[in-house]
Amino acid sequence: MKTKNFKLNHRLIFSLLTLAFFQFAQAEEAVVDSINVEEVVVKVSRLNSKLKNIPQKIEVITSDEIQSVPNATLAEVIKRTTNLDIVQYPGLSATVGMRGFSPSAHSRSYTLILINGKPSGTRNLASISANNIERVEIVKGPYSTLYGSDAMGGVINIITKTATEDFSGNISQEVGSFRYTGIEASLAGKVVDGLNFDLGYSMKNQRDDYKIGDHNFLSASEEQKIILDEKSYGSRMENSQYEFNAVNAGLNATFNEVWSADARASYTFADDIETPGNFWGTYGQSMKDLNRLNLYTVVERSKADNTLNFSPYYTSEKNSNYSDNTKEGFISFKDNVKEYGFQLQDLQAFGNMKVILGLDYGTYAYESERFSDATTPATPYKPNNKNVNTAVFTQLAYNISRLDINGGLRYDHYSYHIDANDDLSAKAADEDYNTLNTSLGLQYRILDNLKFHTSFGTAFSVPDAYKVAGKYEVSEYFPDWDYWYVKSFVGNPDLKPEKSSTVDLGLKYAALDQALNVDVTYFNTTHKDKIAEEELESGETTYTNADKSKMEGLELASSFDFGVFAERRFKLELYSNWTFMFKSELELKNEDGTSEFKDMRYVRKSTGSFGIQFDNLKGLSSRLNARYSGARLERDSFSGVRPDWSADDYYTEKGYTPEDKMVEHAGSLIFDYSLAYRFKNGISIGGSVNNLMDENYTEKDGYNMPGRSFLAKISYNF
Repeated sequence: MKTKNFKLNHRLIFSLLTLAFFQFAQAEEAVVDSINVEEVVVKVSRLNSKLKNIPQKIEVITSDEIQSVPNATLAEVIKRTTNLDIVQYPGLSATVGMRGFSPSAHSRSYTLILINGKPSGTRNLASISANNIERVEIVKGPYSTLYGSDAMGGVINIITKTATEDFSGNISQEVGSFRYTGIEASLAGKVVDGLNFDLGYSMKNQRDDYKIGDHNFLSASEEQKIILDEKSYGSRMENSQYEFNAVNAGLNATFNEVWSADARASYTFADDIETPGNFWGTYGQSMKDLNRLNLYTVVERSKADNTLNFSPYYTSEKNSNYSDNTKEGFISFKDNVKEYGFQLQDLQAFGNMKVILGLDYGTYAYESERFSDATTPATPYKPNNKNVNTAVFTQLAYNISRLDINGGLRYDHYSYHIDANDDLSAKAADEDYNTLNTSLGLQYRILDNLKFHTSFGTAFSVPDAYKVAGKYEVSEYFPDWDYWYVKSFVGNPDLKPEKSSTVDLGLKYAALDQALNVDVTYFNTTHKDKIAEEELESGETTYTNADKSKMEGLELASSFDFGVFAERRFKLELYSNWTFMFKSELELKNEDGTSEFKDMRYVRKSTGSFGIQFDNLKGLSSRLNARYSGARLERDSFSGVRPDWSADDYYTEKGYTPEDKMVEHAGSLIFDYSLAYRFKNGISIGGSVNNLMDENYTEKDGYNMPGRSFLAKISYNF
């Protein structure tokens, strides 16, 4: 049976490609201007620099690329267009990592997510709708000199659509596997002279549990199949249904030739998102609610050589988790994370030089509640806490002839505070910390089509306030075992932020009027002062800067558009984007002063995205994409539900022993195909096949991802 399905999959691919190339052969001769991505002004730079003038490694996902892949959420877009590390769970949850900084769903991330250069208010990519996104800018490498904490691995900056005077709109309907439906609608235009508006709404609803894949395209060992569980092949991931809604609105005002303002608001809400504990249900099945509000404003004064803007922002993300997924279930835990503040910056141009001076002020506040039943409060896991950040920075860019240089300096002051909490025996406490970060980038055009680029930067990630200040005790009774769990925590006022330093070296090559593009970049990162728990002689637990890690790798990106040979009457592009990790080691200090080195968990040895896309520039577009996720290590948490697993199967290389219970997950290769046609009357129809080869794979142990699914879409633009 599996052999027949495998042949059927290949016939399906062949049929879809045949249709695309048949339309390509019928394309009429016509010359259509193409957009040069290198001319895009990169907002994440804060200097309004063109992509081609920036030495740092920056990738841009364009609106065309976003529309060419299945894009229920931003997580799906990132997975199908880049080679970043994504960890996705059922239940609208996904985190991202890059360059060896592993993604984490349980702590603040090392990859900073921004919306129009301001805090997004979330680290969950699956909770961000792709409906209102114009493009995505991805900075690989440290960017703390511009954005402060958490920009160690890189930055993802989401640029939203902005209304123009032209009246326009869109409405679309999607249907797909697992009783999936989606609706999108948008409207934009002029209110009065100088004032434009835009509105948007998006709803995604999956009303059946999804089916897990039934094959492994790449060879997998018997141990790796045991990890996936033979019973999971072709099974359903129970309790994986969801509904997700997003509303956005914006106003753009031009007062005169100098002054303008922009205001944006978005509200994301989802109730009763089903969350399977894992494939085996050992963590229980539950639900959660998600509510996030984002408010952004920009007031700008722009003259010939000077731009001054003031940007207040406010975000609030509330998550409510239920005790189970039954009608008797109650909210057992909820938290609210708020980020608010402002950015003030002045950009001055002096001929070929741009200089920016800025002030950032922001607050990160965490609050939570627990309940033992629907009305009875319980002791929280940690006290409410916040940190307040004040930062001043400067950045300059110099472009002349064959040389591009930029550099920056940023000083941050953090004030930590935890609230008093009687249930936790915690008193109010405060601490402070200061940090300085630098960056430098250089790019030199050796030949007209060959550039050398290099950069150096430092970055940091601040600890949560409760790790620095105060003291509290967590106690919880487990009646099933008649056991009290008691643990005392004490903050460490000498705790430093985690720090990193990264060096990049690379070459860019372009030829045939940008039809051929190649970028090879080597990076080397040292991540030190990593924060770990430490038990004191008193029995209390504190936090200390203990370990460090080293990451070293190579990024290779290339593309070739065969349309150049036909005067660009069509686009037929082969593309490839890879990251190869040479080293991702954690250095652990022993009590005797010696060190041991271990491969880092969750970091894939290699990741890649490659494929072929076609556009006849008359309405027909097609894309076949493959994404490769290499092998990764995780600590085993499910040996009890894997009866065929033994201690001899554990990973024991690179310093690990069977006692570490480390398992190596197989790599996976996922194919997606999409085909669309835009009619001249504004109607578009399209479809996609996700996970074309029906791959059974995980991005987190125990959470098998969806197998093959189909999606059809019809939309009308006016």
